[in-house]
Amino acid sequence: MLNRIKIIQFLLNVNENIFFYPKLKNFYKKVIKVNDPVIIDVGANNGQTIRFFLRLFPNAIIYSFEPNPRLYENLVIEFEGNHNIHIFNKGISDFNGKLILNETVTDETSTFENLNYDSQYLKVKSKILGVKAENIVTNKYDVEVITLDFFFQEMKLKKIDILKIDTEGHEMKCLQGLFTFNNHIIDFIQIEYHNDDMYQIVLDQSSYDDLLNKHNYKILKQIKHGFGNFKDLLYKRITS
Repeated sequence: MLNRIKIIQFLLNVNENIFFYPKLKNFYKKVIKVNDPVIIDVGANNGQTIRFFLRLFPNAIIYSFEPNPRLYENLVIEFEGNHNIHIFNKGISDFNGKLILNETVTDETSTFENLNYDSQYLKVKSKILGVKAENIVTNKYDVEVITLDFFFQEMKLKKIDILKIDTEGHEMKCLQGLFTFNNHIIDFIQIEYHNDDMYQIVLDQSSYDDLLNKHNYKILKQIKHGFGNFKDLLYKRITS
């Protein structure tokens, strides 16, 4: 089963590099006008977002969050020579405290959200991976979570060029923790949005549009991934 999952992960990465990342690269090349953008990467996973931004902006300053301790250690080792990369073994949510991380058979889909085991999408996905849906979560444990609002204040960050959030269904909680007390200056917000019922809580895209519109953001682009029914939503801060 392990070899099967590794092969699937490899094929998915190839797919992303062909269909998704070139479009994302073209978008950011057009809109980011500095050589050293400040970026927050929520949901670092195996470091694919860090590597993408470093290829595009070698002098980027990146604050990256990964709650899985094994993946965190791998990232620390990989990027220890780059002093512009700051990696935190924490999750992001709408409060400061502890949450249970549901670690799954693939690193890419670990989540703070509860899975919907009646989901046809989850059943098909599990079948492809060669496991039963009820066995897709392999481990559960508490991890520390903080809000983005708290992190901005703690780090005394004044302005962020890009905020990327990919937290497998927990993206709205991350945003709610950003807009708690303060209005932070973030030029672009990138959110992965799943249009499926894999999690018990399902939100329409309009929920993200409404929240971000309220805080003076408008959607500029939607980039679909090459597999699955999900895409990344790219919002820009509107200034008067």
